[in-house]
Amino acid sequence: MYDKTVAINLDSKCNASCDHCCFACSPTSTMRMQKEYIRELVNEFAINKTIHVISFTGGEIFLDYPFLKELMEIIKPYKKQVTLISNGFWGISKNKVQEYFKDMSLLNVVALTISHDEYHAPFVKTSSIKRILNYSRKYPDIKVSLNMAVTKDKMSNYILEELDDSILGVKITKFPLISVGAAKKRIDQKNIHKFYNLNDENSLNCPGYDIVYHHDGEIYPCCSPAIFETKITLREENNQNYERTVEMLNSNLLLFIIRKEGFKWFIDILKDNNKIEEFEIPYEYSSICGVCGSLFNTTEKINYFYPYMEKYYYENITV
Repeated sequence: MYDKTVAINLDSKCNASCDHCCFACSPTSTMRMQKEYIRELVNEFAINKTIHVISFTGGEIFLDYPFLKELMEIIKPYKKQVTLISNGFWGISKNKVQEYFKDMSLLNVVALTISHDEYHAPFVKTSSIKRILNYSRKYPDIKVSLNMAVTKDKMSNYILEELDDSILGVKITKFPLISVGAAKKRIDQKNIHKFYNLNDENSLNCPGYDIVYHHDGEIYPCCSPAIFETKITLREENNQNYERTVEMLNSNLLLFIIRKEGFKWFIDILKDNNKIEEFEIPYEYSSICGVCGSLFNTTEKINYFYPYMEKYYYENITV
């Protein structure tokens, strides 16, 4: 359930500047929330009895490891589960691998997701990832998985060969790129897998929600890379507490219709009014999240649906 898990994108700074990065992170990126605000958030989440899992991602969260450790120490007394996402650059150091796993074990980290593929390889040595995966066997309570972003020309098969037997027993997920962030400019669209099209009604449903506090200061209803380029935000004020954020998610009519009717409801409106091309909706796509990004990436587009949403409200929702 979305009200049991919350994620925080701590920072846009990263040791890498991958061509496919959904946030266009880099060593020179400076976008981030203030540390004191992040501390306040983590305290609030730790105290909240409905939240079971707190996730941290970036950017690269291990670049400022003392701060990451401080946040996990805040959480520890409340026995929440912690999950982390990293590109594993720190695997180059045997000492850091040993230190970080020892800390993670003590600080309730239950899952570590490593992002590594042909796009990360120029910045992070595959041997570093291999060291992390091998050493993780000493800590079976920390579920380590490997996420790989792939395109038709970069399927990262040689990466798996280089990782050799270190990947045995490790969950590996290859997922197709979505054309967002740096990928819009740097990745040839012909190389992006496109499994679905607008006539595939079964592909027009939202995969689900997770509340995400992003480093741009906004609060988003899911963790898809495409959502961060939309104008769908759950923030209405700076000092908004978590309970109000959940209320915003539950009461947002746009999100309700997405949940109830799927994206077909919006697509049909555009088709009926010959607006598909104007809204730049892709006919073929690798993920419905890309369609969501095209539907709602401007305030004007969202406003276009307001009269239809108002009609839907009065016809389908009992007050």
